[in-house]
Amino acid sequence: MSQLVYNITIAVSEDVREEWLDWMRDVQIPKVLETGLFTSARLMRVHAFERDALTYSVQYLSESKENYEQYQREFAPAIDARHQKRFGEGATTFATVLEVLDNFERATH
Repeated sequence: MSQLVYNITIAVSEDVREEWLDWMRDVQIPKVLETGLFTSARLMRVHAFERDALTYSVQYLSESKENYEQYQREFAPAIDARHQKRFGEGATTFATVLEVLDNFERATH
């Protein structure tokens, strides 16, 4: 059974950036984790070649494809709608799903 990473990339406008970051940390990410279908989440800033681009990535780790699919069926529509209602065009998203093939860690001596 392979792990999946549910990756959401978000382009955020400057005028809602601070509110959006606070909301993601305090509301959105905890709400997704409360479903019990993901084991962890990471909030990251994407550094791209475009100057002044405010792009972020949220990655949720799922232990199985079934957990991810259950999330999409039972929880994603309402959670996504709430994000859209709150931020609209101020935070546009697209999602990808990544299958974890292998994990590697630096060797310690």
